[in-house]
Amino acid sequence: MRKIAGALLALALVLSLAGCGEKELSEAGLRAMLDEKVNQEILDFKYDDYDGDGVFEAFAFVGEEGPPEGFYGALWFIDAKGAQELEASEYGYSGHPGFYTFGQHKFAVLDEYRTTGGYVHVWGVHGGKPRLESISGVGGGFTQLDGNNFTLYHSTYDIDETDGVSTGHTWKNYWFLWDGENFREHGGVPLAEKELRKLGGAAEVLDGIDGVVGEIFYRGSCGVVNVNYTVPGREGSVTNHYVTLQLKDGRAAMLEEGEGRYQAALAPEIAVYPKEPVTFA
Repeated sequence: MRKIAGALLALALVLSLAGCGEKELSEAGLRAMLDEKVNQEILDFKYDDYDGDGVFEAFAFVGEEGPPEGFYGALWFIDAKGAQELEASEYGYSGHPGFYTFGQHKFAVLDEYRTTGGYVHVWGVHGGKPRLESISGVGGGFTQLDGNNFTLYHSTYDIDETDGVSTGHTWKNYWFLWDGENFREHGGVPLAEKELRKLGGAAEVLDGIDGVVGEIFYRGSCGVVNVNYTVPGREGSVTNHYVTLQLKDGRAAMLEEGEGRYQAALAPEIAVYPKEPVTFA
């Protein structure tokens, strides 16, 4: 009975609004379309203009509560043309979806649950059609920063190295951006220690490192510098560590530190890099 009532409501809404154009279809109308398609609970429903073209659509998450503070189910996209299922994970999703705005574009972000870390799936709308964005599956823990920047964490094993074998679980942030059309990574290029020392505050951090400084990566416009260093262990083993600096107004300040080793880029295929060589006045 509920399904019949929902169908009649959806039909009435579509017919009543047909003369106004598809973009006038209301939130209630889109939700009624979805309700006709699914049998499980609609856990989240977000109605918005996702690509800034004046046409409203919706993303919805349908299923049941699953992992801690998360759910098992599927992501749906709904517009005036109908409702379509986009994805479903056998692992479940850790936490409810997030919705983020970059300029005129808005995105739905899912964090797929895994035992030792997650992977984000980011969906946007382009030309009225849903699109799985290029950063999907790269890392987890989508965290928006200032402007069009954000971080994802990388889950890996890279603390202790012995005879080429790495062990020890780490979760390290990498930096990304939205360039107006696509998601990109702030790729790192080599930075000489002597250049870094030209910045106020950098020498104090570098002099406090109790180990052997290795690769230093400068990530350009986000102002992030990763300094890798090693501490010798027993029988030729080493322990990897890092300090991360934030550059601003000609100074360097400690942002975070921990165990593990940074790479130049987590996703080289979508990375953009600053010009080399990097020099500071």
